[in-house]
Amino acid sequence: MHRFIKIGIILLLMNTSVVFASATANYGYPLENPYAATILGTPKEFRAELPKYDRIPSKEYTLEMPGARTIPDVFWYQRRGLNYAVTAQNKKAPLIFAIAGTGAGHRSTKMKIFQRAFYQAGYHVITISSPTFTNFMVNASTTAIPGNLEEDSADLYKVMQQIMSEHPNLEVTDYNLIGYSLGASQAAFVARIDEQEKAFGFNKVLMINPPLNLVHSVKLLDTMLTANIPGGVDNFNAFFKDFMKNVTAYHRDHQKLNMTGVEFFYQAYRDKNPSDERMQALIGIAFRMSSSDMMFVSDVFNNLGYLVPKNTPLGTTTSLTEYSKASRRLGFSDYVEEIYLPYFTKTTGTSREELIAQSSLLAIKDYLQQSDKIGLMHNENDPILRKGEIDTIKSLFPGRAMVYPYGGHCGNMEYKDNVAYMVNFFSGSEFSGSNK
Repeated sequence: MHRFIKIGIILLLMNTSVVFASATANYGYPLENPYAATILGTPKEFRAELPKYDRIPSKEYTLEMPGARTIPDVFWYQRRGLNYAVTAQNKKAPLIFAIAGTGAGHRSTKMKIFQRAFYQAGYHVITISSPTFTNFMVNASTTAIPGNLEEDSADLYKVMQQIMSEHPNLEVTDYNLIGYSLGASQAAFVARIDEQEKAFGFNKVLMINPPLNLVHSVKLLDTMLTANIPGGVDNFNAFFKDFMKNVTAYHRDHQKLNMTGVEFFYQAYRDKNPSDERMQALIGIAFRMSSSDMMFVSDVFNNLGYLVPKNTPLGTTTSLTEYSKASRRLGFSDYVEEIYLPYFTKTTGTSREELIAQSSLLAIKDYLQQSDKIGLMHNENDPILRKGEIDTIKSLFPGRAMVYPYGGHCGNMEYKDNVAYMVNFFSGSEFSGSNK
């Protein structure tokens, strides 16, 4: 699906002027536009030199978590367990756990960047899916209602411990932790749990492009889409149907072109000169797919009766088309307001306002400001942050923040300077952060 979303760049973006960054003395990432950077990532000629993915010894594993809940029949394809990957050195080495961002699995493109970069640097790497990813929700989540940073991070911490118990022969000198986007926020909470339980004693932790407040960011992501649908959100299904129709037709007519590479979309971006509004809609659609999956899984797993009427039997052959159409009309804000907040206010007795406050890095402000082992890599123009939030985030990491002038939301992660900074953060003898 995400591959088709990217192909849609060609079809949705209309001719409007955009600004390309030129290489400067300080930073040479080529895209100043935050939306273009978020969508396109890093073109080949600007990437770090890393081994090809098929040249590193990454192995897939499946984990059965003790005490896991019964999995509904409709999720039969997830019953093998939680998927994760281990990329191991053939000798004793430091280890890095990597946590994926919203809706992403352990084999997502950005996770492969971590595997390639840190394996090359001499680390064992274990990649873990986001607690918002269906496979994690079904097999490793306590509630199957992700979004609570404390709860999700506790689940991740248990997964990490269980993984290590499955690999007793993996020789580790010390443990480290990295995450991007939502996974970055969770990395901080995991590190704080470890301060008490001390299963790992993390040496260093790097947070890449975390949101300040989850609720603030999901509302921004929803607005990127709803504000750019002709006729408003009530026309989403028609808008999405037309979008996918055009994408499918384009793909069918251009089978010989390499549609999966960043370079293809980078060139298309140069040719089409897209407007910010079109790019916002594209980002909104991509995230809408994640929120739709989350809502369906949470609803069915907990028999909430929001999308699917309570006690409705969903089997291995049940058609889910109508539920899928309904879920696509709903965004992250709907998930927060209709599923997440009602569930946790009822089960924990915590007020709506307190839950929203707990979804912020400010909830662990003192810990972040005082923990010398936690660093930040971010971008000034990250589009999932409200105005002024990047300054608040920087204040949480005194002397430990590397904030680049542009790069959008995780768009520059594969850029050579960024990869070098990530590796040096863990392997360097001293921290060398600065606020650029």
